[in-house]
Amino acid sequence: MSHNIETAKALIQQGFAIIPLKKYQKHNTDKNILERRYTVEDILNPIDSAWDSDGNLGINLGLSDPPLIDIDLERKDAVYFGSKILPPTLSVGSGNKGITHYFYKNTNGETTQTLDKSILEYRCSGQTVVVGSTQDKTTKKLVERYWGKMMTPTAAPKNLLALAKRILFFSWLSTVKTFENANLDALKLDACFRRYTDWSDEERIRMLDIFFRYVLPSDHRDLKDAKWNRIVNNNNKLTKNSGYQSLALQVGVKPVEMKKRLELIGEMPTDKEYEKVPSRRDFLANGVDLKALMTEDIPDLKFAVRPILPEGLVLIAGRPKAMKSWTMLHLVYCVENGVEFLGHKVEKGNALYLALEDSKRRLKDRIYKLGHATANNAPTCDVEAPYLGFGLEEDIQQWIDGVSNPRLIVVDTLARIKPRVKRSNGTAYDLDNELLRNIQKLAISNGVCIVLISHLSKTEMEYSFDRITGSAGLQGMTDAMWLMDRGDTEGSKASITGRGRDILDFSYEVKWNEMTYKYEWVGNKIEIERNENRAEIIHAMEGLYKTDPDKNFEVKPSQVYKFLDYKAQSKNAKNISRTMLRMAEGGELLSGKKFGTYKLPKVPTPKVEDSPF
Repeated sequence: MSHNIETAKALIQQGFAIIPLKKYQKHNTDKNILERRYTVEDILNPIDSAWDSDGNLGINLGLSDPPLIDIDLERKDAVYFGSKILPPTLSVGSGNKGITHYFYKNTNGETTQTLDKSILEYRCSGQTVVVGSTQDKTTKKLVERYWGKMMTPTAAPKNLLALAKRILFFSWLSTVKTFENANLDALKLDACFRRYTDWSDEERIRMLDIFFRYVLPSDHRDLKDAKWNRIVNNNNKLTKNSGYQSLALQVGVKPVEMKKRLELIGEMPTDKEYEKVPSRRDFLANGVDLKALMTEDIPDLKFAVRPILPEGLVLIAGRPKAMKSWTMLHLVYCVENGVEFLGHKVEKGNALYLALEDSKRRLKDRIYKLGHATANNAPTCDVEAPYLGFGLEEDIQQWIDGVSNPRLIVVDTLARIKPRVKRSNGTAYDLDNELLRNIQKLAISNGVCIVLISHLSKTEMEYSFDRITGSAGLQGMTDAMWLMDRGDTEGSKASITGRGRDILDFSYEVKWNEMTYKYEWVGNKIEIERNENRAEIIHAMEGLYKTDPDKNFEVKPSQVYKFLDYKAQSKNAKNISRTMLRMAEGGELLSGKKFGTYKLPKVPTPKVEDSPF
């Protein structure tokens, strides 16, 4: 007796309705193949032309006792997720694909579901080949069937359809993007798990692990439960998690498509938000009445440091070793205690310092060296923080609500709170604009100054603020900017330059004090440079006069900067030209007879050497 006949008899004894099939086929000669209940005698009857003894063998899902559910996995990603998500049961493998069919007792009276057949089928009727070989749909090659580890079907769990949809979702998601790291992707994905599903923390952790072990490269050393725990716990702290729109942007699909796919695993919003409801505003009814605005009582602009550090979002950039962190730590102590900063008045209030590049040991050491260990008040401080868009804004708002007089928040640095986003749609400017929008609104709505620390390139730019690393979107979303520049050597000149919507441009020359670990204010850089330029100009004109003392000497700016050995188009040469014009306007120089020439008001008298006699 053939092996197939023995298998058929065993299946019939278990209550399965078997179907004898042609060799390599999914049918026999019977017209009523799905209505006929085949017996052992039918199989043993050699006259029966419906089946060859070495033909294929199928199971009639609906006529079996009890009826069966067959989850048929079509793609390799579905096969993987099925092996991890579906509970053990009677199963059948196909060629080298792995287990492609899972059979469960249909004890809940379920019916066949219309799903994405390219990924999987959820069938409660018809028949499935379980023994023999059939032709692969793609390669047209014969593929052998084989049994899985279990030979008895288990009762279908009540959430079996939900589990099948889970496989559909993860299989689709695995193909829409090339995943490179699990950090930001996992944060956004789990945020949707929490927002739209009823999964437990343990279930979310399990699903993250299953998904990222499939989509990431073979090195899974970083994919540990501790990592998933941190992500889940972080999302649990948020009052409002990012949703399907944010995840759609992250993976590069339309929000409508992401919403449709997430409906497989959770309950989605029913208000057709984003893609269906247009944003409307009645400008006549809701616009700003400019006449009424003139009499409206609007609070004065608040400052952390008057008049150079206003409320709003402020970007402070400096080169490495520009002492940014030292200066910011000193600043928050000054604000918390109402102490002057760089000779400027401070508006005393509560300060928060996120020292995201420092350790507790380093912070303690710096506080001692700055002389703040005995300060009356200490700012709030932390060395960890969520990403922008993943709870940071909510955590900052919670701090603002929890203190009596919020004045200053410093985030050191921007790079530590900026999530890694693969730019699939939109420019870097667009992404930075979107990223900073909410935190800027938060700063303005609460009347506080939020400082983001960034980096400054060494490259000289015609517009100095273009040295700030990152897109122009960073500058576009800030209310003020500072540049902290320090030379490469000890004792070299340093400067702090500022510009903003609500402040006057400033440029200060400062000096780093190695004893106090603080910058000291030297003076207005423009005035200092102007005075230095004036002294250079007078020195050069006197030197030029000595070369030809008999001539009523009139000089051009070009002669001055050649004497000083400045290149014609350099910044120094341009400063010389502008300063000579200002000196002439102020009476320090006289205009020459020829246009664009200048002369000294007083001709220098050559010194007479003392006689040795």
